[in-house]
Amino acid sequence: MRLGSLSKLFTGVAFKRLTPHEVDPEVSNGHEFQGVAKLRDLLGNDTAEFKATYFLLSDEEPTVIISAWAKWYDSRENDPTRSAEWRLYYPAAAGEIQSRMRPGALMVVAMSVANSLMVALAPAGSTRELQLRALFGIGEVTDGPIGVQRYDDASAITSLGVEMLEELVLPVPAPDSAGDGERVLAMVEELSKQYPDALPTGKVIAELVQARFPDVDPTGDPDGTLIRWIEAEASLFRLWEDGLIERRLVRGFALKDSRQDVQGFRDFAMKTRQSRVSRAGGALQLHAATIMRSHKLIFEEQAITEKSERPDFLFPAGAAYHDERFPKHNLRLLAAKFTAKERWRQVLKEAARIEHKHLLTMDAAISQPQLVAMREAKLQPVVPKGYHQVYVKDSQRHLSTFGEFIAEVRKIQS
Repeated sequence: MRLGSLSKLFTGVAFKRLTPHEVDPEVSNGHEFQGVAKLRDLLGNDTAEFKATYFLLSDEEPTVIISAWAKWYDSRENDPTRSAEWRLYYPAAAGEIQSRMRPGALMVVAMSVANSLMVALAPAGSTRELQLRALFGIGEVTDGPIGVQRYDDASAITSLGVEMLEELVLPVPAPDSAGDGERVLAMVEELSKQYPDALPTGKVIAELVQARFPDVDPTGDPDGTLIRWIEAEASLFRLWEDGLIERRLVRGFALKDSRQDVQGFRDFAMKTRQSRVSRAGGALQLHAATIMRSHKLIFEEQAITEKSERPDFLFPAGAAYHDERFPKHNLRLLAAKFTAKERWRQVLKEAARIEHKHLLTMDAAISQPQLVAMREAKLQPVVPKGYHQVYVKDSQRHLSTFGEFIAEVRKIQS
């Protein structure tokens, strides 16, 4: 789903792989990004100092946000006998770049419409790198010269970039008021009036979304159908949640004695966050189940296996799983997790009889190390086909589509 245009936030972006001269203190102590002459397309041909925010991203550690500045200058300005050599200098305040980043890390420099810089850095092959590339529409990045992209109204912000927008403390725009976006905005208006303080069950919301998106083909295009339903519901809930927060802030958090209810604020924030996470996972299960039923698949939800484990979907059913006469090679398990980092290892213990398990996820940023770990654990990631394009080619071959999983189960059950 299109969520407005990148041109509303940025005029353009540049990207490159970091070299040892830029981040390895044993090679150079200079705080400079080099080989960035093409940045003149964004930063101009004159020495300038910009307000800059640095984001040091990692899969394992919390994001480091540093508010500082950056200087754009020609290091040979005072030597008329030599050609220009442009560099982007980052101050000592951003020195953690050297301790946190390694050669090969992806650097993205974005010029905002307010004429300030956002410099985001992520380890090579990490989930964060994939998310950055999804947000800014950057293809595969190899070692070599810096790449530059300009944005116009056609440069869409898609649902794949939403998590990274929030990570970068940037506003998530409302969907375009046309097509799927128009339907989402209409549902948000309705639900905000009917349910201003708490939405109905996930089942009710899922059925509403499915009813408002009848122009899908669950049997002919299960992957595309899942993406449209999930993206619509995620956008719907985020916009409704924004309204909930606004209404709650208007009421305030004052106690009767005029003191501010700090704990009340914390409880509200925690409840809101937990609701978002819970609804995302629940929506994936509900929509996936509807699509699989359209294919006449036989399965049981939350069937009990060993040690009272309850897989999201067991094929064909719990009774067959516990029947030792039923061939185990005809059993399948499908877990549904909105993001792969959402406790994917717990899936491995949910059904001992099933050696090769499947994980359905809307995660468009599973890192290469994670994919390797999943393969070694005999867990097959199932990612909707439309999201495969974000992955590098070497990673794409380790993914299955939702349609391929459905076809596999249909073949077994036919």
